Amino acid sequence: MKMDKWFVGCDIGGTTVKLAFVSEDGEIITKWEIPTDTSNGGENITVDIGQAIKDKCSELNEPYDRLQAIGVGAPGFIEMETGFIYHAVNIGWKDFALKEELEKETGLSVTVDNDANIAALGEMWKGAGDGAKDLLCVTLGTGVGGGLVINGQIVHGVNGMAGEIGHLTSAPEGGPM
Repeated sequence: MKMDKWFVGCDIGGTTVKLAFVSEDGEIITKWEIPTDTSNGGENITVDIGQAIKDKCSELNEPYDRLQAIGVGAPGFIEMETGFIYHAVNIGWKDFALKEELEKETGLSVTVDNDANIAALGEMWKGAGDGAKDLLCVTLGTGVGGGLVINGQIVHGVNGMAGEIGHLTSAPEGGPM
């Protein structure tokens, strides 16, 4: 009997890390969360995620090799190709190799993007934006973020921060209308 492939979805937030096992067609098998350990510059977060994934497989009595890859949404300035976090204020990461560290902990292939971008893609695929080719997703959590989808593709912009409305500067006194 052929075993269905599962993927791991991971949303790293300033308070909690939300995790899910997801089928190939986007159905959530199970979801859970663990606290985000921001002590020591967040250096234990990838270890905690790796352990949480292994523990959940054991709890469900599922073989670890059912898992194919991990998709991670993380806050901060991220280099898409390498999964390198330049700075994630809420977590304490500065110059942190998230993709590399998580692959080391789990043995799985990891893809990393900004958490608001991942939220926007999720909403386009299975959420409130189902069927939309263009949308703006605003995320409110420990921080404020935004993801922009145009023609079904996430827009990263020149510096990878397109749609990041939480980083807009406004005039404290307002301005002329």
